[in-house]
Amino acid sequence: MKKQDILKFFISVAIIILFSEKNFSQTENDSVVVKNKYGIRIGLDFSKQIRMLTEDYKGLSLYGDVKIKERLFIVSELGSDEKELRTDNLRSKFSGNYIKAGLNYNLYNNLPGLNNEIYVGFRFATSKFKSEISEYIIYNKDRFWSQDPIFDNIINKGLNANWVELIIGINAELLNNLFMGLSLRLNRMLNQKKPENFTNLYIPGFNKVTENNNFGTGLTYSLIYQIPIIKK
Repeated sequence: MKKQDILKFFISVAIIILFSEKNFSQTENDSVVVKNKYGIRIGLDFSKQIRMLTEDYKGLSLYGDVKIKERLFIVSELGSDEKELRTDNLRSKFSGNYIKAGLNYNLYNNLPGLNNEIYVGFRFATSKFKSEISEYIIYNKDRFWSQDPIFDNIINKGLNANWVELIIGINAELLNNLFMGLSLRLNRMLNQKKPENFTNLYIPGFNKVTENNNFGTGLTYSLIYQIPIIKK
């Protein structure tokens, strides 16, 4: 997605938050007691479904959080990725599962009874995956002779990686207990297990990996539903 589209999305969510607070402030005086809701929230990152329409990609990511204080949430994310990569010299596929866990802190000052968020977050993430190489061309400095591709089926199992993520995001309550979310992420690789004579071009949950660069980025769009447990 283009940067302009991301900016428009952020602006739209901000307008939703401000509009909801304006409407709430008009009726706040009519309320005697306003209670805040606490509960478990579950959600789906549908940015992966969008990617499935435009890339050689399959994926699913589930989100969950629990509010432990007025501004603090414990968060976990579970997902799976399958990404096929094609270049002039290589055809490969990476697939596996990942889990992320951490905290979100809401920076936004809500009016009583509202649950919108502009937050910063932190995650520790780990992924287990495999790579498959189905076609490749051996690099040759002598460009005079053309190289024919080698068709093979090389599978590297038992690969893994660990990284951390810094996050800034927005969650806006569209309807009662239903939220729309957007987050931007900066990933920092801690360690990874690479196959012999090859490298990890893609890591499920981390996304694209570049040589000699331990940083990556991510973007999520989510629909989140809160299961209310208590009000206080």
